[in-house]
Parts: sequence; C-alpha cells; structure tokens
Amino acid sequence: MRFLWLLIILLCIAGITVYLNPALKSQLLNNAPQLIAPEPVRAYKWRNTRGEWQITDHLPPEGVEYETLEHHRDENILPLPPQLTPKQ
Repeated sequence: MRFLWLLIILLCIAGITVYLNPALKSQLLNNAPQLIAPEPVRAYKWRNTRGEWQITDHLPPEGVEYETLEHHRDENILPLPPQLTPKQ
C-alpha cells in the first residue's frame, strides 16, 4: 500500500513540475509525435553477384538494382527461415 501512495505522490510531483515549467511542457509536446509514431527506418533489398538476396541499411554497390524498404525500428523485415515457413 505504501508503494501505491509513493507512486501517486511521485506522479503528482511530476505533473506539477510539467504544469509549472512551460519550457518542459512545450518540449514534451513537441516530442510526443515521435514517441507515438517514430520515423520509419530505411533498408535496401538487392541481389549480390551470386543471386542471393541482401537486406542492408546502406546502399548497394553502384549499378546494382535495389528496392527501398521502409519499416518501424521494432519490425522484422527479414524473411522467415525455411524451418519456420508454414507448409501448404
């Protein structure tokens, strides 16, 4: 029960601090969209000289055709390995 009261008191102190500090309030509001929907990360998908797919965060060598992928930082863009691919 004491932990709950301590948590409530800390939240009240944090709320009062944000309310009374306009600079902190505007900074939190300006950064809020990035916290909710961060910018997508760019990756590049291309084939190497052996015909194998490569997915990298940097551009492939010059003259190689590639596809640009945009995804969220916590999203897996790599294909499933054969052991995990559903059988049909």
